[in-house]
Amino acid sequence: MRNTLRRALFATTVAAAAFGFAATSASATALAQWTVVNPNANGTFTAQLKAGTVATLVDTNTSQQVDCSVGTASGTAPSGTYSTGVGIAKITAAAWGSAASPCPGPLGSNFTAALASGATISIDASSYSGGITSGSLSGVKVNLTGDTILGTCKAVISGSVSNVTYNNATGELDINTGTGLKVDSADNCSGLLNAGDSATFDATYKVAAPLTITSP
Repeated sequence: MRNTLRRALFATTVAAAAFGFAATSASATALAQWTVVNPNANGTFTAQLKAGTVATLVDTNTSQQVDCSVGTASGTAPSGTYSTGVGIAKITAAAWGSAASPCPGPLGSNFTAALASGATISIDASSYSGGITSGSLSGVKVNLTGDTILGTCKAVISGSVSNVTYNNATGELDINTGTGLKVDSADNCSGLLNAGDSATFDATYKVAAPLTITSP
């Protein structure tokens, strides 16, 4: 009887230990950590369009596009270890085109754009492999202003952007025809952009002091 009881207790202990190990492993997987190393001690970064490339915004309803050869972005990405890749970095300022170098659009139009006041674009990491982080952008809200054949066009574009990758080796943030943007409003835009239209964005940015982002 005692031997039988001992065997039962032993089996119960082993099962409990196995269950605890499995639960711990599952928890570790669910809480996979992300690590950011930023060479700037204040946790900031700056970036600009990669030399020789353009940023392209396409209204997928009208098939009209705007191409920018000038584009800058800056934000924060403090060094540290994080339990989630959501908001691994944040863009707090961004601009496309300038008075001296506007972004050409259809029918001789020229545009400039900037991140809306108070808006912050969140860089959300979802997977990591071989030095490359994949994810998306959220919280996008951009004011677009252009000179068109009918005068000044003003539009607001917001939403999210898919197909985003960051390469540790090159320090490049690449957006490959990212979807998820919408035209919130379009005033006097000659039908080039219309409220409710969908849009895509394509660009490659070079981070001045490259970040290193990793995840197990």
